[in-house]
Amino acid sequence: MYFLGIDWANDKHDLCLLDTEGRILTEMTIQQSLSGFQQLERLIMRYGVENVQLNIERSDGLLVDWIMAQGWALHVTPTVVVARRRPRRSKSDASDAYLLAYLLRLRDPDCRLLTRSSPIVLHLRELVRALDHALEELRRLANRLRYIVLQYFPNAVKLFTRIDHLIMLAFLEHYPTPEAARALTPTTLKAFLKAHHYYRYERIPKLLDILNLPTPVATVPDGYVAQVRVLVPIVRQFVRTIQQLEKEVIAVFQTHPEADWWKAFPGGRGPLTPARMLAWVGDDRNHFPTADTLQAIAGTAPITRRSGKSKTVEFRRACSHPLRKAADDFARQSCRYSSWAREYREAHLARGHSKARAYRSLANRWMKIVWTLWQRREWYCETLHIANRARRGQSEGTKLILRQAG
Repeated sequence: MYFLGIDWANDKHDLCLLDTEGRILTEMTIQQSLSGFQQLERLIMRYGVENVQLNIERSDGLLVDWIMAQGWALHVTPTVVVARRRPRRSKSDASDAYLLAYLLRLRDPDCRLLTRSSPIVLHLRELVRALDHALEELRRLANRLRYIVLQYFPNAVKLFTRIDHLIMLAFLEHYPTPEAARALTPTTLKAFLKAHHYYRYERIPKLLDILNLPTPVATVPDGYVAQVRVLVPIVRQFVRTIQQLEKEVIAVFQTHPEADWWKAFPGGRGPLTPARMLAWVGDDRNHFPTADTLQAIAGTAPITRRSGKSKTVEFRRACSHPLRKAADDFARQSCRYSSWAREYREAHLARGHSKARAYRSLANRWMKIVWTLWQRREWYCETLHIANRARRGQSEGTKLILRQAG
């Protein structure tokens, strides 16, 4: 058996091939190009595909996609693990390639075989990632727009619920100054609202009262107006892009054969939460061999440290943050439709835990349930789950309260 370590980089990749005795057979560098990938293929064919195991630091990118397309077994060792395994502080790409091959030869448990979900899940994952990035950018731009408007036109931010609503953006575009807004009459304001499909005409008197509230005058309002005129079209484009991405996410999610399975959970009743769960959990059962693995990667399980007589339980920071967010949304949504989930949350709150910790504990319980049913390919049934809990003797909330009293 031979062990090939690949140190990934943007333009080139360093390779190191070891035999079972740990001897270096080949060290070379290939380019990030088709000819470079073919050079890697010739190296592997020389020793036999079935005899070579590969180890790399990352699970995505053109090189990884190309290797997976060849059907070769590929292991992934996280970059942080490689950094901790280095015998000294100095590093080089060639030495990292050797270390990756060396760790694989030793069967290090952090060298994990890379598994891939179906093309639908991979497509959905990229859509969800694009949606989350767009939402993050929208929040940043909306906060900036709100800050600028508050500098010279504070009454405007009180008109509608959010600064990034389309009706709010249209208002700032048509009436960017306090003087222009105060010139509005009930008739002209109603015409504006109707043109932008806002039909809550009963709010017109309140809107006019807000606009006519006395406020200080800014020193350089024209400068602020110029910034607003730049930001409004950008924010509007992000809003419309997000709306389109949400539709695409839901459409792709619906094409997956396990979509209805995810929607059967109380936490999967929302339009985007089950899609996010499918995107980040995937549909490859080998990716999470145990429930503990899923709970750890989702960041719902805490870290326990023991040393002598001391024991500390800490928040888990190293995890898949998108999956943690999806699991948290899953738990929060489940409290709307599941009686035992609400009871579980209230029991944690009664013990003095924060809401974030209560929902994280509930998410941890849900990840165990999801993993078990996922592996068994069984559907979630609220009635059956409550009956099973009752058969075990008492509710989870009661057990928590009794444990606290004891």
